[in-house]
Amino acid sequence: MEIGLAQTQRDFFEVVHLRIEVFVLEQQVDITIEQDDRDLDALHYLARIDNQPVGCLRILLENDQAIIGRVAVLHSWRHQGIGAALMQAAEQDPQVKQRHRIHLHAQLTARPFDEKCGYAAASEIFEEAGIQHVLMEKIV
Repeated sequence: MEIGLAQTQRDFFEVVHLRIEVFVLEQQVDITIEQDDRDLDALHYLARIDNQPVGCLRILLENDQAIIGRVAVLHSWRHQGIGAALMQAAEQDPQVKQRHRIHLHAQLTARPFDEKCGYAAASEIFEEAGIQHVLMEKIV
C-alpha cells in the first residue's frame, strides 16, 4: 500500500472519484454537500494498492487544530487497515503535528474505528448530511 499527499491533477481526480463512490453513491449524500470550497485549501491523502486508488481523507488546518474529514475507503477494501493507515499518515503530517488538537465528525458507524485510532467523543450525537455523527477529538 502506498499513501501520500494528493499533488497531481490525476491524484485529485482519484480523490473526487473515491468520495463520490463512497459518499454520494453508497451513502446517498448530496454531491453539493459532499464537495465544498474547503477542498481547495485542504490537504488530501490518497491510498493506493497496486497503483489503484482505494481510500482517501482530507485535512483542514485551522489555528491550533487539524480537522480530519471525508475519510473514504472503497467498500471492497474495508477492514484491511487502509483507513487506519490513512489516519496515521494524516497524524504524522508535519502541518498536523504542529497543532495541539485533531478533531473529526465521526459517523456513528465509524465511531469504534475512530476510538481505536485514539479519538474520544466530545459531543452529543448530531445529524450532518442526513447521517448521525459525533464530534471526536485527540490531543497531540
